[in-house]
Amino acid sequence: MAQNGGGKGWKTDDSSGEKVMPDLWREFLEWLLRGPDRQPVTQREWAREHELHEDSLRRWKRDPRFTREWDRRAAELNIHPERTQSVIDALHAQAVAGSVNAASLYLQYIEKFTPRRSVVLEDRAVSGLSDLELADELEGLVAEFRDVGAEDGVA
Repeated sequence: MAQNGGGKGWKTDDSSGEKVMPDLWREFLEWLLRGPDRQPVTQREWAREHELHEDSLRRWKRDPRFTREWDRRAAELNIHPERTQSVIDALHAQAVAGSVNAASLYLQYIEKFTPRRSVVLEDRAVSGLSDLELADELEGLVAEFRDVGAEDGVA
């Protein structure tokens, strides 16, 4: 595990027994999760503002404890309903405007919410019928033809 000065700042929470990220690392993680709204804009500037070398930040990002927390927090953020809905709304708008790709993606998305229907077709081969089943089928067909013939005036 990478130990780079900041790595030694991890403490164990007495109540849960889990390792707790140092405050500066947590601040860096919050900054990473802001995405395009980050201030400062670059990692180099963030390091300079916090009087750190940018290599320290690279090492933090390689630390398995940090990456686990980063992955967990990013997953929470990315599946948030408001974020998802804004993407779906933009996709719908493009689909309505005529984008075939957007329409295809939108329809794939809404398919998850459409109830499934199952169609059962009973198409058995004649060779699989017993003699009794075959006779019943033939009688049914003959009766059908008789009914149709009677309607048309054919004797």
